[in-house]
Amino acid sequence: MTSDENEQQKTKNKIAFVILRMPDGKEHEIPLPAKTFKSGREGYYAQVPSFVYENEVYGGQIQIWKKGDGNKNQG
Repeated sequence: MTSDENEQQKTKNKIAFVILRMPDGKEHEIPLPAKTFKSGREGYYAQVPSFVYENEVYGGQIQIWKKGDGNKNQG
C-alpha cells in the first residue's frame, strides 16, 4: 500500500460527532464521516436525517473542513 493509499484509508476510518441542541434543550447526535470535498479540502460531512421539532420537520447538512494550508491570514 502506498503512503497516499494509507492516508486515504486512515481518512475513511475517521468520524466526528456533532450534538445539535435545540432551544428547548433536546439533543440530536449526528455522526459526520470523514470526507474529501471537491476542492480537495479534508473534513467531515453529513446529510442530517429528518427530525421533528415543535411539530415541524427539520433536516439539512453539516460540513466542517480544515481551513487553509497553514496560512495564518485565514480565519
